[in-house]
Amino acid sequence: MAMPRAVKWGLAGLGGVLLLAILALAGLTLALNAGALTPRLLAAIEQATGRAAGLGAVSLRPGLTPRLAVDGATLANLPGGSQPEMARIRRMEASLALLPLLRGEVAFRRIVIEGAEILLERTAQGVPNWVLRPAATDPAPGGVAGAPPPPRPARRVAIGEVVLADSRLMLPDPRLGAVAVERMRVTGLGSAGPLAFAGSLALHGVSLAVEGEASQTEPRARGTLTAGRNRIGFEGGIGAATRIEAAIPEPETLRPLLAGLAPGMGWPAALPPLEGRLDLAADMAPQAAALRIGAMDLGAVAPGLALSALSVAMPAPDREAEIALEGARGGVGFRAVLGLDPPAALLAPEGGAPLALALRAEAGAARLEATGRLARPRAGEGLALDIRASLPDAAVLAPLLPGLPALREASLSARVAMEGGPARGIAVSPFAIASPMLAAEGALTLTPGTPFGVTGRLAVARADLDALRPQAAPAAAPPAPPPAGPAPPAAERRLIPDMPLPLAAARAWRGRVEVSAGEIVSGGAAWRDLAAVIAARDGVLEVQPFALATPGGVLRGQARLDARAEPPAVALALRSEGRGLDLGALRRAMGEAPSLEGRAEIRLDLSGHGAGTRAVAATLAGEAGLAMVEGRLAPAGLARLGPELVALLLPGAPREGLALRCLALRLDAADGVARSRALLLETSAGRIEGTAALDLRDEGLAARLVPDVTLFGVTVRAPVGVGGTLAAPRVGVDAGRALGQAARDAAANRLGLDRGGPAGGDCAAQLRLARFGAEGPLPAAPAPAAAPAPVPGVPRELQGPAQDVLRGLGGILGGGRR
Repeated sequence: MAMPRAVKWGLAGLGGVLLLAILALAGLTLALNAGALTPRLLAAIEQATGRAAGLGAVSLRPGLTPRLAVDGATLANLPGGSQPEMARIRRMEASLALLPLLRGEVAFRRIVIEGAEILLERTAQGVPNWVLRPAATDPAPGGVAGAPPPPRPARRVAIGEVVLADSRLMLPDPRLGAVAVERMRVTGLGSAGPLAFAGSLALHGVSLAVEGEASQTEPRARGTLTAGRNRIGFEGGIGAATRIEAAIPEPETLRPLLAGLAPGMGWPAALPPLEGRLDLAADMAPQAAALRIGAMDLGAVAPGLALSALSVAMPAPDREAEIALEGARGGVGFRAVLGLDPPAALLAPEGGAPLALALRAEAGAARLEATGRLARPRAGEGLALDIRASLPDAAVLAPLLPGLPALREASLSARVAMEGGPARGIAVSPFAIASPMLAAEGALTLTPGTPFGVTGRLAVARADLDALRPQAAPAAAPPAPPPAGPAPPAAERRLIPDMPLPLAAARAWRGRVEVSAGEIVSGGAAWRDLAAVIAARDGVLEVQPFALATPGGVLRGQARLDARAEPPAVALALRSEGRGLDLGALRRAMGEAPSLEGRAEIRLDLSGHGAGTRAVAATLAGEAGLAMVEGRLAPAGLARLGPELVALLLPGAPREGLALRCLALRLDAADGVARSRALLLETSAGRIEGTAALDLRDEGLAARLVPDVTLFGVTVRAPVGVGGTLAAPRVGVDAGRALGQAARDAAANRLGLDRGGPAGGDCAAQLRLARFGAEGPLPAAPAPAAAPAPVPGVPRELQGPAQDVLRGLGGILGGGRR
């Protein structure tokens, strides 16, 4: 049967169209492969993005699914960027659907991008380089220069899927660095349905799997990010309710990522597992939150400290939120709960509702409660807090808080107020503590910063320092004894301890505190009526004035430490009050046997430079005096002098001690060398006077003492030289050589130890020097001198010549008859 003519013409027309399409596609393929259309493609890209572009080889492979490939594409960066190109693509291949092209539509079945390097950054002016704008065009006839081209009819562009592989995305935040895109697949671009994505990334060496979908008609999305068993989920969008959920059972796998995102955080040695949920309203305000962190070792913060759980619960913005933590240290558990009501006040604008605070904490039998409010939570201002605590026995908490004073049956109360922010000061006023071993109250204002500010007053009714001293924890094993070795030579031993001065405290604190104490018990002795004003400013610490009733009497004075100076400068002024200090009572209060017993008037006015006590002693300048009347040289004092010196100075002194008629000592110091201006000791066994020099730089000693020695009933003067050091004095040396050793060359010449004997003077004159020119008590007048005792074995008629011989011997020994 013959085919109808119309059908023949239809088939012929269709064949012609197909032939024309094949010819057009072949021509397009030849043109693309030859690069003839590359300039037009570059112009189109630059017009659409406003950036210069580059294309390498462009090719088209024909077929039922034509494939367009581009090798070596680039897109320029903004002027001022860190590198000329924003994007470099090693290869891009697009598969086109043929039939939609015949309808005038562009449809990509698949676009594959491999080896892309994309840099996202901001210029120095803060302009983001990822915002692309069409380039301005020349004006059309009747148009305006720079105006965008007239709109063209929109053509639908459908993309089946986009695959990004083996690529890197450099983000503007340096903490994120480069994101390695191992493979990412995106589907649904240009369709009416949602855009779906799934793939794998790597950030800071941690592999992350991501999947989710996003609406293309409204700002809503959902997705999950997983790393092993760790998972973070998100669902919501801008202008809609949002929920974020996290479950991190294996946090250690995320450590490289956390270290990269927060390098200075100081993450613990073992990261705890956590899980949480956060619900946000359409305006991104929190609506509900829950967080729980598992066990965590905090040994880096404090040895032995471990956190068993930390939880946060906020059921609603207008309902009380709680933060709770539990932990232990040294076998002592603790728990604390902080209530915030309402939590929405933390996000309210200025002038919103205040935030109520309630803290409850317990450890062992100890309890602490704090209640109050924060008037302006957003600004962190207007704090008012009442604190109460009870502590039955601090010893129970010793493993938890090492060094805690050994309080028992203690109660504490304080009111904390902060009208402005913390930088403007935190008032702890009033505060009080009551315990059998400590009773105190006061008011302080603390100002954070460097240096830290403390101003106010502290009044201690009673403090038993012996009872408050914490018990040392028993050692697991006794320490090994130090290796035995030879003791240092006596000449190298030092009596002045080498202790550092509190320079750090002077630099770290500023303010003024008035301190008072009714009774302080230390070493079993009571120290009373302490009154002092302590002030620190610009690295200068001053205690001025201060007064203290010691177990031996009242002391007054002032002290100054200038930590700004180089080297630091120290000054101390001290004097006894009334009849002076009972030296025996004072030594016994310090747990030491007294050398002198009786009341002594003491005055010091000294200064020096250095960071420690020995350095200060080596530069000491000033004067010191000691005056005593009707005292006693105790056996311990005789023992400190040593048997050799006692035999020379006080022959026949009884072991039970000597009565002192008077003792006068005055020392003047300069550049670390002290010289005596008054040196007199009158005892029941005789009289000693002389001169002395002390080099405090190495504790060298030089003295020329002139005692009264009684030979056969005749009193003669026999000079005694003392040298060596304070720790190892040497008796019988030449005084001039001793001085040369002690004071060295220049100091010896400056001090000029008197070789002709002491200046002399009775008790009244010497005591006046020791008192810095002031008058004071004097000893009773001595009994009249007795007639010379007869020389044993000498006839009566020869007694006169015999005594003359003894007087001559006395002159030979360096003195004369008294």
